[in-house]
Amino acid sequence: MCRITGIWKNDCMQDIASVCTSMRDTMTSGGPDDAGLYVDRASGLALGHRRLSIIDLTETGHQPMSTPDERYTLTYNGEVYNYRELRKELESEGVQFRGSSDTEVVLNAFALWGPGSVEKFIGMFAYAIWDSAEKALYVFRDRMGVKPLYYYNKNGTFAFASELKALHAGLGKKLEIDETSLGEFFHYGYISAPRSIYKNTYKLEPGCWMRVSSDHTIEKYRYWSYSRISEIPFIPDNEEELTDRLEEIMIDAFKKRLIADVPVGVFLSGGIDSSLVTALLARHTDTPIKTFTIGFREKNYDESRWARKIADYLGTEHTQEIVTPEHAREILPQWPEIYDEPFGDISGIPTTIVSQMTRQHVKVSLSADGGDELFCGYHRYWVMNNLNRFIAPIPSVLPRLAGKVMGFLGNDRVSDMAQAFPRLRLPAIKDRMRKFQAVLSNWKGTAAGAYPYSVGYWLPHEIEHLIGSYTDQRPALDTSENNLLDAMMQWDLQHYLPDDILTKVDRATMYASLEGRDPFLDHRIVEFARKLPLGMKYNNRTMKYILKKLLGRYLPEAMFNRPKQGFAVPIYSWLHDDLMELVETHLNPDVLQHQTFIDPEVVCTTIAEFRNKNGSVAVDRIWLLLVFMMWKDKYGL
Repeated sequence: MCRITGIWKNDCMQDIASVCTSMRDTMTSGGPDDAGLYVDRASGLALGHRRLSIIDLTETGHQPMSTPDERYTLTYNGEVYNYRELRKELESEGVQFRGSSDTEVVLNAFALWGPGSVEKFIGMFAYAIWDSAEKALYVFRDRMGVKPLYYYNKNGTFAFASELKALHAGLGKKLEIDETSLGEFFHYGYISAPRSIYKNTYKLEPGCWMRVSSDHTIEKYRYWSYSRISEIPFIPDNEEELTDRLEEIMIDAFKKRLIADVPVGVFLSGGIDSSLVTALLARHTDTPIKTFTIGFREKNYDESRWARKIADYLGTEHTQEIVTPEHAREILPQWPEIYDEPFGDISGIPTTIVSQMTRQHVKVSLSADGGDELFCGYHRYWVMNNLNRFIAPIPSVLPRLAGKVMGFLGNDRVSDMAQAFPRLRLPAIKDRMRKFQAVLSNWKGTAAGAYPYSVGYWLPHEIEHLIGSYTDQRPALDTSENNLLDAMMQWDLQHYLPDDILTKVDRATMYASLEGRDPFLDHRIVEFARKLPLGMKYNNRTMKYILKKLLGRYLPEAMFNRPKQGFAVPIYSWLHDDLMELVETHLNPDVLQHQTFIDPEVVCTTIAEFRNKNGSVAVDRIWLLLVFMMWKDKYGL
């Protein structure tokens, strides 16, 4: 795993090599083992690379890497797990290799088969290939968006990088905040591809590649899409046969993720997905499995006891750590460095901690991201599906009226009643009631149109008061060929998974110089899940039905068949009781008056509400405000 960057200027008045070097070295934590630079001065192009050595630890894995004739040069971030099979195919075509890395396979595959070679790869990757003969740059991203790729294109300058801070280092004052993307951040807590926080700066969408010509014209192509997977259903096998077929695919996909020349571990949360990864590897490989878990002192948020039981049952070498507000206090000042775009997923704190802990023992770790989106695992799917079933037959005016009544009465009354039941997590109840009100208030016949409100933080009308205007740029859920459950899963696979979950894991692991791998996102598993009958995902109120059937072959049901807890963080008590000084530092009236992006009056009102422990979900809104201001201050915007 590595970090990559490059810059191409038509009018190259600067020292292009030093500019690219400064961009590259902002990402040293993601590639501490080696650094490389390629420069084509006549073309005004430079490519940079930082290496985290995983496969072929020798000099023959050094990048940027060129073909023997020096026509093609590659800077590559990722892993192609079927590279050994592809190497044999290339050798049968007469290709000769110098080393044993998958990098050399990717480079020679492009040289022989062209851009279509990307469709042969099983893995996660983002890479760029310079064709010195055509004077063209080819840029690729993996199918699910596991590895990041940002690019900037304006006025004769094209630049790309694994992280935005590299572009910031190379482009300086050229980067300006995009107010539309800022609104999207406050709405959802993250910004979805192709947008980024900066104008003229984009994320290459998952499953896409593009060709950049000498005049910096971009041609973009989509080589894979979840929505385009064949809709032809499976032959109606019985449940056991379908479970057998999934097990077979998963065993191969999971074992491929163990390929490395360094030690490998597994993040074990104790949930269905990570338990399945651990169980399959423990049963079907000879490799001793190391597992890593974090927990919380707050029992309502802690699943570490279940992870320990599962680790003991499977016989893994288990390590765990308890996360405290002190950990958060150490990490939060680094947040804008780790997440160099405004990023609001608070679970980035424990993810960073478990990554740092894991790196002390191994250099690669597997996680289980994607199981919820592929196999219908989020509680909100169940809630919205049932709302739709009960409310859709009712005239839309009635749920909208109910939402207005809830807003008039105030959600605090419900929250006050919930205080008698501390296990319900009061702040979570407040959040759910406020989102429920927004869903009802914006009901337009079905839950499809209301879904973005169910996953929002600052709601659209609030964002208009906060920054002046806001229009949601994301397309609506597609229910033209999908039922509601499939449409919600597809929407999350397009937005939430790559731009929140995978971003969180990529930044946290790479900041710790740890390679994270996501075996659930092998595209063969994704394609199987897409064509799987819905009843094998959601069956008689049982979510992740087929995963639970499969896991039951490896673990006693009592170990995993329990209510979903999720990777929740006690941010309400942390911010209110332990981290208030950060709020006072970054969101005080003097600081707010010296910026022009958010309305100081709205912010001060929200902080007062939070300080007095009133309001429905002030904690989420406070957290996003804090993240934005820390990021803005870090990058001098």
